[in-house]
Amino acid sequence: MTRRIGTILQVDVARAIRAAKRNGADAIQVAPNGTITILLKAPPIAPKDEDAFQKWERENESAKAARHRDRV
Repeated sequence: MTRRIGTILQVDVARAIRAAKRNGADAIQVAPNGTITILLKAPPIAPKDEDAFQKWERENESAKAARHRDRV
């Protein structure tokens, strides 16, 4: 099986990232078909559902870190 030519090159992605940063964009998307989309505002990332233990652990870890900062 031979290698096929890529639909998008690394230099194209680098050029899009530089242009996006220069113009204040939050993110870019690169589709498998080679389409580069520059997003002026990044889409929100929905948090995954937490179970009761994960919620308890998150709350207690932050309290533990706060106690540690008080001692130092």
